[in-house]
Amino acid sequence: MDERWIRRQWPYVHPGHTVSREESAKCTKFDDDWASYDAEMVEGASPSNKGIPAISRTDQLRSILTRLHLIGVARLVDRLARRLYSRGVNLLRRLARVPLIGPGLDRLLTKIDPRDRLNFELAELLRVCHALSDGDFTYWVAGGWGLDALVGSETRRHGDLDFVLHHFAEDLPKVSTLLRSLGYGHKPPLGGTVWFPQGEVYEDDKGHHIEVLNVNWGAPNLVETLRKETPGPDNQSFGAPGGKAPDLLAQFATTGELDGFAIPVLSLTAQRLFHSGYQQRPEDSHAHDIIRLLTSEHSLQSEHSNGELEYESRLGNPHSSTLLLIPIFTFPSDLVRLCKLHGNDLDLIPAHVTLAFPFLPLESVTAQVIDQLSTLFDETPAFDFALGRVQWFGTNVVYLEPSNSVFFRSITEALQRSFPAFHPYDDVFDAVIPHVTLSEHGTYGERRAVGRQALNYLPIVARASHVWLMSNERGPNEWSIVKIFQMGTTPIIPLNDQSA
Repeated sequence: MDERWIRRQWPYVHPGHTVSREESAKCTKFDDDWASYDAEMVEGASPSNKGIPAISRTDQLRSILTRLHLIGVARLVDRLARRLYSRGVNLLRRLARVPLIGPGLDRLLTKIDPRDRLNFELAELLRVCHALSDGDFTYWVAGGWGLDALVGSETRRHGDLDFVLHHFAEDLPKVSTLLRSLGYGHKPPLGGTVWFPQGEVYEDDKGHHIEVLNVNWGAPNLVETLRKETPGPDNQSFGAPGGKAPDLLAQFATTGELDGFAIPVLSLTAQRLFHSGYQQRPEDSHAHDIIRLLTSEHSLQSEHSNGELEYESRLGNPHSSTLLLIPIFTFPSDLVRLCKLHGNDLDLIPAHVTLAFPFLPLESVTAQVIDQLSTLFDETPAFDFALGRVQWFGTNVVYLEPSNSVFFRSITEALQRSFPAFHPYDDVFDAVIPHVTLSEHGTYGERRAVGRQALNYLPIVARASHVWLMSNERGPNEWSIVKIFQMGTTPIIPLNDQSA
């Protein structure tokens, strides 16, 4: 491994720094270990796992290339296969919008379209984490779920669960046995990354996907050594250069919270580092939004000595609008896909009940406004509701009607009392009707088809526990999270608390 490789991974390294032989040796040692480990795991993947479905020809080819250490070629094969598959699926999606043939293709897409079908639900995350915590394993949830745990609530649908196993070589066999007891089977690994050189993949017959990762603790220390000569405020220290894993744990591990349970997660420092050094994917834009939300860099307002917050444009127009909504993440994956087929992309903004739109101009959202909202929502108990009926606004909008609609109305009325400048929907409508939009796009026939097919997924049970403040500072139709408020206060329960 040479300096050119290192600089490809970390392009922000000071150009005048020379990589020493000792620094290069750290990564070279890891490379040798990773290569032998991957070959061993791929070699024994299939025959040792009875009852696991046979892998596809593409998987077999990737495994052979990985065994030969041709990771770049394996990834090229993977990208080509995904591209061909994606084009075929996109064609079927367009045809599925035709009312006469849509229902038949809908059933076909449900089986073959994993992007919209797979969803790693919060309940499954908690089930796996409960089992890991009961087994006294040292682990930290990473990736998107790790970020959500730092925020304290779900912020998007997740296709998988990533977690870092501290004592990887020692505990992996026991963790593998535990995951098998939960219904997961081992899949052939496909190389690794500079941060996570070793990773094992597990899936169950419901499409849940788990990656068990091993951190290259030498890489953060190498980055620190390379960055130490680079001036600037972003040069955050990760510990003394050359330090060992325990020196980094205090900065790289913390505790998050989801659904009232404490979750061991990678820290914000670790998440920021591990979201660099590789080619960014489309889904990473949301991760970077959440990282900005969790740091002062994301704040659209900066605190001054007088305690007031002054608007500071970072992303777009300072005269942007805001809205308040209650997100819903219990929509069945097939219903999410159905809505996306008909122009309602629930991966951009999840299914939700709107509380206030438009709320206030973003420049008017001061520290006092945030404090008022925090107090209002903290005094509003969380509540359960169900979506059980398909309704219409004329012939233009088909939606789901929530039960306990009086609770949603009471929140909107409380917002009106606290903020007289807020007028729901600019007073266009005589009354505010809580609703969850299914579709307002396409033809009337297409909207009717959505309404009919949505009946197959009802009722949908959900819980109002968080409120999002969102703004469209990037553009009229690009909404991003500014602040997340928790409704009511509930104690955080340790995962291994049997009384929970």
